[in-house]
Amino acid sequence: MKSRIVFLAVTLVLVCSFALPAAAGPGVSQVIGPIWITVPTYSTSLTPLQSITVKAPAKGNMVVTVTGTVNWEFTTGVEAWWCLQLSQTSGYIGGCVPDEGSDSAIRSYIAPDFPTTQSGFGMSTPYSIVRVWPVTAGTSYTFYLNGYESGFDTVDLFQPSITVLYVPGTLAE
Repeated sequence: MKSRIVFLAVTLVLVCSFALPAAAGPGVSQVIGPIWITVPTYSTSLTPLQSITVKAPAKGNMVVTVTGTVNWEFTTGVEAWWCLQLSQTSGYIGGCVPDEGSDSAIRSYIAPDFPTTQSGFGMSTPYSIVRVWPVTAGTSYTFYLNGYESGFDTVDLFQPSITVLYVPGTLAE
């Protein structure tokens, strides 16, 4: 009887010490900065302002968030606007509205009669764009913050960041 107990104990220790395959859990990756990024003038040959590449550990979703502050200087008498887009395509992807290519964009418009800003100080507007993309195990994904402006003296992003959160599984349908 004693040998059976010892055998059972040894068997349990051996079985319980085998490593189990790890399930892919939540994970996060982030790109911060540089502290200032100049937003280029509108063109159809733009390059991304920021990007991040991540590899999906399993099937699930990537929650991508871009945040920061848009700082701008403006002179009265000129119509001005800026646009920021979150995309899996680098550079110019069309207009800043859904029917022109971007389903994850924010923009701001400044009327010509808006007062001139103080040089070196300007105005600032915080921004945030969040989007969820379904992902497949083992596939690498690159997400881009694209942007452009028109009519401003200067437009810069202050403390921009891209954060990607991997969430395992899929959303219920």
